[in-house]
Amino acid sequence: MNGKGLIIIRSNNSVVIPLEVTGISSDGSGIARTESGVVFVQGALPGEKVKARIVARKKDFMIADTVSVEEASEGRAVPKCKYYGRCGGCQLQHADYKTQLKLKANLVKDAMIRIGGFGHENFEGLECEASPEFWGYRNKAAFPVQGLNGRIVTGFYRAGTHRLEFIRTCPVNAKRLNEMYGKILDGLEGNRYPFDGYDEAKHTGKLRHIITRTGINTGESLLSFVINGRLSAKSVKSLVSLGSSARPDTLTLNHNSKPGNVILGTYTENLTGSGLITERLGKYRLMFDTASFFQVNTGQAEKLFEYASSRAEGAKNILELYSGTGSLTCWLAEKAESVTSVEEWRGAVKMAAKNLEANNFANVRALCGRSEDVIGELKDEYDAVVLDPPRDGCDRAVIEAVSEFGVKRVIYVSCNPATLARDCKILSGKGYRLESVRAFDMFPQTAHVETVCLLTHN
Repeated sequence: MNGKGLIIIRSNNSVVIPLEVTGISSDGSGIARTESGVVFVQGALPGEKVKARIVARKKDFMIADTVSVEEASEGRAVPKCKYYGRCGGCQLQHADYKTQLKLKANLVKDAMIRIGGFGHENFEGLECEASPEFWGYRNKAAFPVQGLNGRIVTGFYRAGTHRLEFIRTCPVNAKRLNEMYGKILDGLEGNRYPFDGYDEAKHTGKLRHIITRTGINTGESLLSFVINGRLSAKSVKSLVSLGSSARPDTLTLNHNSKPGNVILGTYTENLTGSGLITERLGKYRLMFDTASFFQVNTGQAEKLFEYASSRAEGAKNILELYSGTGSLTCWLAEKAESVTSVEEWRGAVKMAAKNLEANNFANVRALCGRSEDVIGELKDEYDAVVLDPPRDGCDRAVIEAVSEFGVKRVIYVSCNPATLARDCKILSGKGYRLESVRAFDMFPQTAHVETVCLLTHN
């Protein structure tokens, strides 16, 4: 027994300790504090008392797995997925949905206070907007492929590893994705192919990933095989046969010959169909292809875009950075006289041009380039700037340029509370005031949360 009454039990040469969980981390682990330091407890919820097995020791913290729950939270739930705890895709299935929303609101609040330095008064009543669907909502899934004893196997990675958990269905994926994936599994299990699964360590093997995408509101579907290097004509014919069994509206082949864990390469060819599918968001019809970024939760994306664009209501000239394929751009263009959109990936800029034309918007100037490079060349005056960066947040040059513009309103859409808080803190130091914060649950059953902040400058 240590100085704080911590009883240490040894079981099968591993250390099991009783812990009281007081918080949650950004990866969904419970947080417990001991005399020896912080313990991140996988599978535990705030307010619970658990027995946990230490699985890793770091310099400043430990990682543990829950062995048993001695006193359960009222929000504890039975996971719906039989692969939960082995597959690394979800982190919060052991919490009911009401509790998940509360935890995510707290993640945003904690980051904004602890990292951003904002006061508690900014977050009174902060809630996380519920997703219209919290099962079967995902419109995209990427399944890594490996070779195993002469067989081609696929599934999802286990948490924190590149070891596959072989799954047959996923309850957060849309029904159409599970249908396509099931057909591909049947084909892989029952046949031999003139190509093999990928070996990441050796950078050998041909088939690297299986990509499935669908339009929730249109029913259209896309299937893509990601391959390493060139395929023989016989191999391509086999892939077409395998893919056609899933009956996608379009089947593509993406080429990625670079080592590492980046899923997609830069070149995609169509095997059947146009290579594009369409989704309907609100009153807009939006096209995307194999490599396009598109929010995975269609219903929640509609709510988020409507809210984010409402924060720019009344702005005549809007600058949108990290604009992607033009989804949010449509909402902004509906409300403004002009929108300047900036996106560095040329394929996304071309797709955005198609989407804007299809929805009859002629008031958008689309620029291709990195936001931090382009923004210094812009001379127009803007009433509002919309930021929707990747998880790493905005480049410091972007934040500096926005503040130099003296733009009255900044609308920041973020998928990472930590980098959001960091960037909002910088803007706050430039004279911007945090006016509103709203969290959106874009990824039910996971620890991820989307946030929209409005900052204003007098």
